[in-house]
Amino acid sequence: MPPQIIYLARGRPQRPRANLIQTLHTVEALGVAEAKVRLYVPPVPRGFDMADFLAGMGIRHPIDIHPTWMLHSRWKGWPLALLQRQALRRADAVYTRVPDFSLLLARAGIAHFLEVHDTASLSAEGLIAPLLAAQAKGLLRGLTVITAAGRDALVDAGFDPSRIAVLPSGVDLEAFSQVPPPTADDFTNPRLMYVGRISADRGLPLFERIASAGFPLVLIGPRDGAVECSAANLTLEPAIPHAAVPSALARGAIALMPYQADLRHAATISPIKLFEAMAAGRLVIASDLPPIREVVRHGENGLLVTADDPAAWIAAVRRAQGDPVHAVAMAMKGRKTAAEYGWSTRAGKLLDFLERDSRKADDR
Repeated sequence: MPPQIIYLARGRPQRPRANLIQTLHTVEALGVAEAKVRLYVPPVPRGFDMADFLAGMGIRHPIDIHPTWMLHSRWKGWPLALLQRQALRRADAVYTRVPDFSLLLARAGIAHFLEVHDTASLSAEGLIAPLLAAQAKGLLRGLTVITAAGRDALVDAGFDPSRIAVLPSGVDLEAFSQVPPPTADDFTNPRLMYVGRISADRGLPLFERIASAGFPLVLIGPRDGAVECSAANLTLEPAIPHAAVPSALARGAIALMPYQADLRHAATISPIKLFEAMAAGRLVIASDLPPIREVVRHGENGLLVTADDPAAWIAAVRRAQGDPVHAVAMAMKGRKTAAEYGWSTRAGKLLDFLERDSRKADDR
């Protein structure tokens, strides 16, 4: 019998960010794998076109999504935990990536799983101790993390390693693998791309320096605050629907991922845009951070660069420009690497983890 899963999310469809992209594609892949998943999200405005929103997010299969007032931020999830308590307890698994929801579920006596993306914030916000207590009581049945670095941080904090699974972010292989691969000529005078939130801790000062060195660079995405720049060769474009990202990446040969060490979750980051760029066959040049090294192998399937060294970034672009044949080879190896990170693979690993926990519960 297919497992019955209830997924509680905080992301608002009317203001989608990467967390909701990952949630929606994970839920879609679980459904394709024949799991029965009900996704609860915060309420949406009257007249909100959910079908259009899901299409724009690249969702092609039906998902059971329920916007509800019970997850409005003012209530902090308590109405759902109380009014849906029986349904939550009957489910084979209750799953969330919101630490506050995890603590709420534990206080309500509801067993569940927590997906952790930012271990540093758990510590800074004093959430480690109550989550450990929930695990000791059997209410926090397991944790998933998106990087091995995140797993190691949780183990160091005292969580049971046998109840942690590493599930990196993923990519819609069907959509991104259709992007035509770059040719050697595309690297002779390379066009550089970045698709994502535009901010200083995601490399805006570096973008300006790289563009000023003579490389055309297009940034596509929402801006943090009043982001302005006047560097030559640098073009800023507004955010696009997620389903349009493959076409955007096709406009360049190189995708830049200049995450800075002061980015809040830099120590455990597993960016969707990294897998998307690799799956699209773009050559990825990324910050040399421990979690990025779990995916990108320098000189083999991409290039790694000291995060805050503009000269090193410019040198990496020139390296690709100076050896376009090798640049194409690295891009193609990156595409092969990305094939290991499809959403279906992520969903399969998650279902295996949930089933393994269920067997352990039966043995207790």
